[in-house]
Amino acid sequence: FEARRDLIVNLLTAIPGVKINPPKGAFYALPDVKHYLGGQFATDADLAAYLLEEANVAVIPGGVFEAHGHIRLSYAASREDIVRGVERIAACFATIKQ
Repeated sequence: FEARRDLIVNLLTAIPGVKINPPKGAFYALPDVKHYLGGQFATDADLAAYLLEEANVAVIPGGVFEAHGHIRLSYAASREDIVRGVERIAACFATIKQ
C-alpha cells in the first residue's frame, strides 16, 4: 500500500492546481482541489458529481469529512486502476474553465 500511496500522490501532484500531503494512515488520499472551485463548480460535491458523470470516477466530496475543497480517493485498488482513474480526473480538470 505504501507504493500505491506514493503512486497516487505523485500522479495527483502532477495535476496543475492540485495539492496533497501524503496520507499517514488508512487507504485514502485527500487532495486539495480548491483551484477548481468557484467558477463552474461551487462546491467539492459539485466537482465530485462532475467527475462521476464525465470521467466515470467515483470520489467522495471532502465536505463530508469537514475537509471542504478536497476530494477523497481510495488507493486500495490496483496500480492500473489508480493510474487510469487519476488520468481521467486530470483530463476532466483540464477542461474546467477558471
